[in-house]
Amino acid sequence: MKILITGANGQLGLTLQDVFAGDDVILTDRDELDITNAEAVENFVDVKKPEVIINAAAYTAVDQAEIDKELARKINVDGAKNMAAAAKNVDAIFFHVSTDFVFDGKKSTPYVETDEPNPLSFYGQSKFDSEKAVAKVNGKYFILRTAWLYSPFGKNFVKTIAKLGREKDELKVVSDQVGCPTYAYDLAIAMKQLLDKKDYGLYHFAGAGECSWFEFAKEVVKLSDGKAKVLPQTSFEYAAGRGETLTAERPAHSPLNCEKIQKLGIKTPAWQESLAKCIEILKQNNEL
Repeated sequence: MKILITGANGQLGLTLQDVFAGDDVILTDRDELDITNAEAVENFVDVKKPEVIINAAAYTAVDQAEIDKELARKINVDGAKNMAAAAKNVDAIFFHVSTDFVFDGKKSTPYVETDEPNPLSFYGQSKFDSEKAVAKVNGKYFILRTAWLYSPFGKNFVKTIAKLGREKDELKVVSDQVGCPTYAYDLAIAMKQLLDKKDYGLYHFAGAGECSWFEFAKEVVKLSDGKAKVLPQTSFEYAAGRGETLTAERPAHSPLNCEKIQKLGIKTPAWQESLAKCIEILKQNNEL
């Protein structure tokens, strides 16, 4: 199967390369394809004629997005719209990745796909707008909302905490934000499994269970054989300790209910189980 992956050098893009290694994979990042340029996207896709397009490109700097709104919108909204339209032109299946940040975090139970989004940040708004743009194109699309993504690749929370946990005696981590840590490999496998389905539309996919960043960090330090004592702090205390304010507001409680995708036979592994797999890979790669 011929598969085009945008954002191929990001942590999800690199993970997708592993999962789809047996396929005819076309890799692009900003140097190969500017997804904000509709004409360039249409021409590129028309020449390559992929059967599947996975849009793993995104502007994900949450705080910076409040400042750099134009660029964030161009990448997250215009880019998604351009890729979805090009996919429809060649009758390709289109995957788009969204986020739990489309919600305001004020719900006491996990969010389902039919809950009304209410983003608190420009980043969250841009991702919600990207969902609407993809759906409006009305092709063969899967929109996957996910959360707290990590992998053995690039920079992410797990790799940072694992390193600091082995270097420092004490770590303070935010305890008033709760969500679902998600292993990028699990998300990539879910995409591969969805290719056999024709149930296009919007789905939630995240690690099973929920925790705070503080609880997540404690598990990372334990599994990576760290020595640091992990202590809780509020988001306000975190910002104050850095001598700054958090530019973007985050949802306080944004776990995702994944029953819809589970009904298709796609598993969402427990976050602790997947975290252990990721840590083991980091150890094998001598990154810990």
